[in-house]
Parts: sequence; structure tokens; C-alpha cells
Amino acid sequence: MEHRCSRRVPLNINTLIYKHGVPVAMGRIKNGSSHGLYLETDYQDVRELQKLELEVLLGDRVKGNRRCCVAALVVRKSGTGVGLEMEMLEEHGAKPLREFIEQRQRDPHRMNRDLLANTAARAAQLAPDESSLVRRPVRHS
Repeated sequence: MEHRCSRRVPLNINTLIYKHGVPVAMGRIKNGSSHGLYLETDYQDVRELQKLELEVLLGDRVKGNRRCCVAALVVRKSGTGVGLEMEMLEEHGAKPLREFIEQRQRDPHRMNRDLLANTAARAAQLAPDESSLVRRPVRHS
């Protein structure tokens, strides 16, 4: 039975997977805690207890360092991805990701609010200016 040290939160973060310092695949962190992650990927050339390096692309989710590198150990493998345990000695590289996850644990609905705000902002940018709209008269027959 798997035991988790802390509650997992949904994340949905793009990630590059490295093996021995070489990029080998892409994935998406679907959920995580401050100690572990579930990485959805079609890359299957991994085995349990193997060490992987991840380049996590936090993008505009955080201020400052938008990319971080994390060392992780494969603890579970499935047809859709891998369960990973983040290396505790790798604190410096994983710090932005851990802080992001801990923020989501404190406020689990923030991701939905951020997504809605970003979607609304993009929609406002794409919406045509009302003054440029041509109003056509409505004909009644």
C-alpha cells in the first residue's frame, strides 16, 4: 500500500523529462504534493527506482524563476505515466515547484480562479472594439 506524506493537489504543468542529462520526452504533472508527483507521459522507457530529472515549466504561474529542475525517483509506473518521489537533497532546484504546490494546498481553488482570470483576460484582448462594429438595421417583414 502506498503512503503519502501530504495531500495531493491537481497541477497540470508541462515538463521535460531528462535521463542522464539528455532530454528524452515530454510530460504533464497532473497532481503532486511537496514530496511526490504524478507525471502523465507516453514515455515508457523507465523502471521503478530509476532516477529522472525534470525541467518543470511553471510559466506565468509564479513570479521569478519560471523553470526549475527537479531530481525524482520513479516509485510507480502505469500505462499513462509514472509516480515520482522528489529527492529531498534536491531542495534548491525543486524550491519553486514545492512553493507552488504548497500554495495550492493552502488555497486549492486558486488554480480555477487563476484559469478563469487568464481566460477572461485573453477573451478581452481578442474581443473586437465596439466602435469598430458595424450595426446593420433590422428589417421586419
